[in-house]
Amino acid sequence: MEQLIANIRGFSFGGMTYPKGGVFGPIMRPYLCLLIVDSGTCTLRWGDQAIAVNAGQIGLAAAPSRLAFHYQKGVSTTAHWCEGFLPQLPDGQFRDATPSFGVLKTPDRSNQLMTLGVDTGPASVQDLNAMRDALGHALLRSFLFEAHKHGEDQSVPASIRAARRYIETHLGDETVDIQMVAAQLGITAEHLIRAFKKHIGTTPSRYLWRLRASKARHLLIHTQLSLSLVAFECGYQSLPHFSRSIKSLFGMTPAALRHDKGFTQASDTDGSVPDLVFR
Repeated sequence: MEQLIANIRGFSFGGMTYPKGGVFGPIMRPYLCLLIVDSGTCTLRWGDQAIAVNAGQIGLAAAPSRLAFHYQKGVSTTAHWCEGFLPQLPDGQFRDATPSFGVLKTPDRSNQLMTLGVDTGPASVQDLNAMRDALGHALLRSFLFEAHKHGEDQSVPASIRAARRYIETHLGDETVDIQMVAAQLGITAEHLIRAFKKHIGTTPSRYLWRLRASKARHLLIHTQLSLSLVAFECGYQSLPHFSRSIKSLFGMTPAALRHDKGFTQASDTDGSVPDLVFR
């Protein structure tokens, strides 16, 4: 899940009431959504997976493509969402990176963060984009925290949690490699790679570079640091390497990403996404 969180390209918020139900979607791009249902019920469907979110609940869906919202026919449903678009990954890797989470009773904290996010509106202004990103990450982290309290993450060994903490606190050190992380934990590099892939869904090296890219994206959008200084702060050894890495993950060069300011169009304003209201 971490590799997806690190590469969400902009959050947006919205809300809708379907007086007699309806279907929104499918959204055809890799997509993540946190949905809070205030009244009624909504079933999110993607691939062979589905979750039903009822009144007073919050649910998370992360789909490689074709995610649709099915609001129960004949029932008035009001829902609010926080969404972001995800990087392209092979289906198997995408599935490995997105463990299943059950729906939760909506915590007060999640309702408050969702309200703040919706109140930012649809405008693309740098400060608002930054605020939406901060609120989106906070809401997502809040959901994961509550889900993990229910035992979803208990199978991750302490050594892998320690490896993640070490990587996350040494992003700017260009000398960090698998051998160094393994040595810190007193295990072999081979064991670290196998365990990391089993429990995190990716290799330690890919995890490190995705977090570096995420930090670089934040610095590009929210600071005036030069490209070379951003690359240095994030542990890249050269500007060409930095540029290739950012473009491969976010689909644009560092300069274009900075100009874009992290704005993502909300799905409900995308004319390519069908929206059917039952009457």
